[in-house]
Amino acid sequence: MHCPQHSKLSTYLDRAMADPERAQFSAHLQNCPRCRHQLEKLTALQRNLRDLPSPVLGFDLAARLQDRIRSGAVQRRPTRSLWFAWGPTGLAVAASLASGVWLGALLTGATVVAGAPPTALVRVFDPVPPGGLCAATELCRPSKGMQ
Repeated sequence: MHCPQHSKLSTYLDRAMADPERAQFSAHLQNCPRCRHQLEKLTALQRNLRDLPSPVLGFDLAARLQDRIRSGAVQRRPTRSLWFAWGPTGLAVAASLASGVWLGALLTGATVVAGAPPTALVRVFDPVPPGGLCAATELCRPSKGMQ
């Protein structure tokens, strides 16, 4: 079972409490063995973390970066214009719309096969009745060379 004051241990250990609250929590620690035990564990952990060796780079990274900035070696990338970012996408959309309008005009009869009424081209899209093989018999006849 945990003490309700258990969550304040880290704040107490980091000395982030205000003085009146810190004095009140110190009094609580005198009477609560669970909090005292947990505080000892946290103190040991903090000590062990501080004793860990600090990695060494072998060079001063900040000085190198400042030297590069001063010498002008670090160049900013030029910002892309709005045209460059959206131009290819806009061209693709325009091309697809134009081809859709063109194909739609062809389908509705802008270009008609000689001798065939414009509606005959659209009869291909008529629903096939159940058991039927073709919507229009003239479309199902094999043409010369295809057998």
